Amino acid sequence: MAQVPDPRRDQGRRHPLAFVLSLAACAVLAGAKSLAAIAESAADAPPHVLARLGGPRREPDRGPVAPAEATVRRILQRIDAYARDTAVGSWLAGRERAAGQAENDSGRPLPSLAVDGKTVRGARRTDATQVHLLAAMTGTGPVTAQREVDGKTNEITVLQPLLAPRDLHATVVTFDALHSQTAHARFLVEDKHAHYVALIKGDQPPCTGG
Repeated sequence: MAQVPDPRRDQGRRHPLAFVLSLAACAVLAGAKSLAAIAESAADAPPHVLARLGGPRREPDRGPVAPAEATVRRILQRIDAYARDTAVGSWLAGRERAAGQAENDSGRPLPSLAVDGKTVRGARRTDATQVHLLAAMTGTGPVTAQREVDGKTNEITVLQPLLAPRDLHATVVTFDALHSQTAHARFLVEDKHAHYVALIKGDQPPCTGG
């Protein structure tokens, strides 16, 4: 499984990275929308929740202690977002693949992945432009990969970096006409051993390769 690099120095780490990220994820699921709210939610978490999420127990007679707001803020501001998304996506994809293998293979359709872009409501960059993501969603619903589309480029340049870490063997990948590029088709068929369904406009030459 992909690993998320810890942005902190080895010296002085009091809380495992996975513990802090798990607390942050729980806080966001509970409605936290800012770093301060995430830290406040972590501070209010009961000891049994901190323990279940992997909080360290430093004294025998005390339960785990939540990280300070400064710790939460520093980690979330400095974490490698792409590495985090890759790790979470790999975990989700692994669970889905394992579940599919556990089912009866007779007549089971090939796994699928739909690639599409979306503009994130309420999220803006420092230059006030909206954040746009290219995401990949499996046939059962989970988003297993996503990357930000830089404001100076477009989705076409992001598709291959988005899918490169994924195991796509025998997976059917779908996308809109924007991504119906010969280079993408060759990448999917030759490099990833996947299938694809491409939308071709009337003024666009056909893709080759699969």
